[in-house]
Amino acid sequence: MKALKSLLRAVGQVELAMGALLAIYIILIMVIEIVMRYVFNNSIVWVQETVMLAFIWITCLGASVAMMTESHISITTLTHALTPGVQKVLKVMVSVAVLGCLLFLASTLPAAITNQNRTLTSSLPINFPRGMYYSLPIMVSVLIMTVTRLYYLIFEVRTCLGLPNPKDYGLNLVSSSKQEDVL
Repeated sequence: MKALKSLLRAVGQVELAMGALLAIYIILIMVIEIVMRYVFNNSIVWVQETVMLAFIWITCLGASVAMMTESHISITTLTHALTPGVQKVLKVMVSVAVLGCLLFLASTLPAAITNQNRTLTSSLPINFPRGMYYSLPIMVSVLIMTVTRLYYLIFEVRTCLGLPNPKDYGLNLVSSSKQEDVL
């Protein structure tokens, strides 16, 4: 489990770095596009498609990081009224439902990619199949989220069974010394 935790943390840190770089790219290329359009009256054709691609990747990477850090939005109004034992069982049930959705997506995405690959991107300097453009980021995110959810499900089931878990099983993507600076 330690190896899986280390791998997921490394993947999460790469995702955070890629998201930051893509955000910087979007800002810079949009500023350049504004200058080109309004100062030089000459727009860059491929900017919109690359910004859209970067935004898709940021969204998918962000969803994966949110799953790793368990920071997706959750509504706990009802669950706080339940007993701790029922809360534990409900948490397992929610994880199984999320896993089911992720596995369904993973099974249907290859067909979507194949269908989308019938057309190419329109304005990029190098045209490539749209399935790689639109659905590949989703597939990567879904696969990483599936492994992450399985990782957490193991600890949730252990908790349900009354077995001890290590206190540090959570996937904190910021090292402890940096985390103290943030807090």
